Amino acid sequence: MTTTKIRFFRNELGVVASEPSSPDYSALGSMLTSDVQSDATSCLDVLAWTEDVWHGPETQNSWQGNSWRVVVDERGVHLQDLYSDDWSEDYSFEDAHEVVVAYFGFLRPGREAAATALDTWESEWKRPHPCRAHLA
Repeated sequence: MTTTKIRFFRNELGVVASEPSSPDYSALGSMLTSDVQSDATSCLDVLAWTEDVWHGPETQNSWQGNSWRVVVDERGVHLQDLYSDDWSEDYSFEDAHEVVVAYFGFLRPGREAAATALDTWESEWKRPHPCRAHLA
């Protein structure tokens, strides 16, 4: 569960932060660290909502967090910063999935921590998580 697109870390205050390898990934890193923050369950929400469109049964999904509006449709994942008209970015399903899975791994390293987070998510949503097979 690693990626070369973004490095996730905790800054000197212990707050999650991101350092993209390219400016193209700064929006995705910002959305994860500002909207998902350190909440593994919210990270699993992002993965499930994306997977539900990428592999069905949904055709579109959208949500709004603290700083970002996210729309997932047949073309991929689209981010728009809520406080800046000119900061938006589009990502393929593959790129978004890779980065969000890596972020989940950063938040919950190890199989046991990942499995516990997945169990919590599945209990809340009353369905299997679509990424369980490659997260736990």
